[in-house]
Amino acid sequence: MHFSKKILFTAIATAFVASCGSDNDDPAPKPQNSSSQTTSSTAQSSSTASSSSEANASCPNNVCTISGNITEDMTLSADYTWVLNGIVTVGEGNVNLADQAAVNAVKAAGVTLEIEAGTEIKATDDAALIITRGSKIMAEGTAIAPITFSSAVDDDYDGEGEWGGVIIQGLAPQYGVGGTGPCFGTGTVCNIPGEGGSDVAFYGGNDPADDSGVMRYVRIAEGGYVSGPNNEINGLTLQGVGHSTQIEYIQVHGNLDDGIEWFGGTVNVKYAVLTNNDDDDIDFDEGYQGNIQHVIIRKHANKAAPTGSNDPRGIEANSSSPDQVPETNAVLSNITIIGSDLVLDDNKQPGMRLRGDVNTNIWNSAVSGYGDCVRIDSGDNVFVNFIGSCDESFWDDKTSGASITATNATDVAGGQLEFDDLLAIMNMEARLDAPVTNITAVDNGSGFIFDVTDYVGAVNPDAMASDRDWYSEWIIPGSLVAPTQEIKTPEAADFVTCTGTVCTIGGIIDEDYTMTFGTTWVLNGFTQVGAGNVNVADQAQVDAIIAAGVTLTIEPGVHVRATDDAALVVTRGSKLMAEGTFSKPITFSSATDDDFDGEGEWGGVILQGFAPQYGVGGTGPCYGAGVVCNIPGEGSSDVAFYGGNNPADNSGAMKYVRIAEGGYVAGPNNEINGLTLQGVGHQTSLSYIQVHGNLDDGIEWFGGTVNLKYAVLTNNDDDDIDFDEGYQGNIQHVLIRKHPNKAAPTGSNDPRGVEANSSSPDQVPETNATLANFTILGSDLVTGANSQPALRLRGDVNTRIWNSAVSGYGDCIRIDSGDNIFMNFIGACLRDFLDDNTMGASITSTGVTEVSGGALTFDSKWAVTNAEATLASEVTDFAAVDNGSNFTFDATDYVGAVDPDAATGWWEGWTIQGSLAQ
Repeated sequence: MHFSKKILFTAIATAFVASCGSDNDDPAPKPQNSSSQTTSSTAQSSSTASSSSEANASCPNNVCTISGNITEDMTLSADYTWVLNGIVTVGEGNVNLADQAAVNAVKAAGVTLEIEAGTEIKATDDAALIITRGSKIMAEGTAIAPITFSSAVDDDYDGEGEWGGVIIQGLAPQYGVGGTGPCFGTGTVCNIPGEGGSDVAFYGGNDPADDSGVMRYVRIAEGGYVSGPNNEINGLTLQGVGHSTQIEYIQVHGNLDDGIEWFGGTVNVKYAVLTNNDDDDIDFDEGYQGNIQHVIIRKHANKAAPTGSNDPRGIEANSSSPDQVPETNAVLSNITIIGSDLVLDDNKQPGMRLRGDVNTNIWNSAVSGYGDCVRIDSGDNVFVNFIGSCDESFWDDKTSGASITATNATDVAGGQLEFDDLLAIMNMEARLDAPVTNITAVDNGSGFIFDVTDYVGAVNPDAMASDRDWYSEWIIPGSLVAPTQEIKTPEAADFVTCTGTVCTIGGIIDEDYTMTFGTTWVLNGFTQVGAGNVNVADQAQVDAIIAAGVTLTIEPGVHVRATDDAALVVTRGSKLMAEGTFSKPITFSSATDDDFDGEGEWGGVILQGFAPQYGVGGTGPCYGAGVVCNIPGEGSSDVAFYGGNNPADNSGAMKYVRIAEGGYVAGPNNEINGLTLQGVGHQTSLSYIQVHGNLDDGIEWFGGTVNLKYAVLTNNDDDDIDFDEGYQGNIQHVLIRKHPNKAAPTGSNDPRGVEANSSSPDQVPETNATLANFTILGSDLVTGANSQPALRLRGDVNTRIWNSAVSGYGDCIRIDSGDNIFMNFIGACLRDFLDDNTMGASITSTGVTEVSGGALTFDSKWAVTNAEATLASEVTDFAAVDNGSNFTFDATDYVGAVDPDAATGWWEGWTIQGSLAQ
């Protein structure tokens, strides 16, 4: 499925300057136009649209710089990198407005800045973006294509104060001290000087429903430069912003001042992640009236003191105790605030500081790892279902003048709550007896409704991982670390060399070893675990290899970067324990860079076991009935030998593992797959595996009995699933997608979705597999001159394929021979539904549907939406291969890899970002 991305720029007036690219004359890729698209000029000193060729010529390196004042509607395309240079203002509403006529004129002249999903905006050290009154920002990213603001210095997102931030100004009320009313009076003309420097100028008005646009799935990193004493710029500043503005799924990371600060206004916020900010994370004052729900706040885990002269709290409400602004009124729910050493010891801070005459209602929330959990100076404050675990006090009423009403508030000893890796609170107090339905929102005119929850904190501890995790797919990778994840120092070993936090591992790993989280690991050259890939002479030697087996453990969140000649081989008798988590998958990729877009830049991961491998013509396991087997493994002579006679052999576990950019060529027809399984037994556990951008196959089984559940195969240049040589096993929930932007294979490959058995002459009747809930998506790569079948079943393979779908290939199925059963199968291909190449195959089909047009329809999570994909009842009688594992298929009532009724796809949140973008 192909979706053209529009490239849209509107011309802007001479007051705004855009300069693009450099002196390099290499042209940018031409826009992909269609009848539904518009291509106009890039930013130029003219209001007349130019041709697409003129637009390309003005940005030769796809880099455009913006400065000054944007005075006409403009769209920032994701096909370009944008650089903010200095103060950039949208519209002209931050001037002193003399009367209502001036207010009306500012509204009428309002400018809209649209930012496409996936756009990167870089900023110079003196830059900030200001959306002025009457104008709008329409920054609507998606979970798989967030919009990112960061410093232009580099791409690592680990800076602080390297630019300003994003400031939105509106015409909603801001209140003065002592109940003096909106904008210090009752008129509609307001001019409040905004914090952040003189360029910020004025905001405010008397319209609670003012609309400044939309920010959704937006990341703001490395900002907060200091423009003067106590005059820094927050990551996201909301000055008099009205409740018609929509703000949700926002991350502010590494800001030198506050994360998000409201100066008055009425705008609500749902779903925010605030990480590594040097001052407060949430700050509201000056008469803010609004509602906030689902927020994770995490103080920097590796800083001992603030960078600036800051008091880093999780929440600060009202600006200071003397500023009595009784109109400041907020309701917060499902907030998780996690401290660190940054807010303890000499820098001891409260998780919440409520001061001035602020009124707050805080529901279903928790504070952990601060000095005091809550410090209250005055005002009326209500806490319902509140948990705290802090070093000093639970409540700190500094003046004894605060009104505190607390219901179901629990002080947990120890200073730190218990979290899982998704930052759900695991303490029993976080589970409420019933859903909370009686949270009364601040009546700011928005009609805001709080989501009903039955838990304390920002993350549901009782939902499935894919349902409770609303943040990890789109936030900055590695920016949110659970406090329970211990950072360990790697152990010394002959096969490891460390310099600082970078460790290189290579050679023979001959003792149990752990690759620790928090270390940068480089896989250097051919690396093997154990010594079981030698030629074994007898059973005594097999037993000795098992007894001497080595275990390599890789902690959740570890990223292994591989040199161009590297591969990891786990030999017979040894184990790989690579069990990542949903929010901290383990990643293997090339050491070249971190963009995951390479191919063949290193080898891959090879597991070898003592499970059976079968030869041609029914010759039995390992070419005989003996227990001593030595099968030469594909992937170079270094791979050496595998195989045995133990179907229940155990090579360890791989869960939430991503393998990218592999598949180097070791010789003719001797490449390395992303994940190679050579004689691997069914005691090995494989689930939630992604192979992306491999130059050869994604996953290939050479015999063995290991089962697999939940796999994503994307952008692989040859087959995605390949099993042969007597493999006997079961595979369920597999999402395969061919590269959407390649017209031909890179290598000499025949890129199918599934290939079974190695070639037609290799009659291996023991090859026997049941596959269920596959979705196989083709592209231009497998049609036209490179036309391929989605499934190629050849040799004497026996397969049962249930509840599966194929779309966008030349032929859906090609079968040469063997016994093959299809149940509840949907195909939409460009040529034939079934190509029986030899007419020698035995085919049984029930509930098989051919959909014309070459393509099925899908929702955003890649669930098949054709009516035929919904089954009348759950399928519970999948015919699993009896390989000794007692494998049980999940009962499903749908066709394809993804349940159309699920809130999210099981692949969302842990796979490589953008690898399944639509």
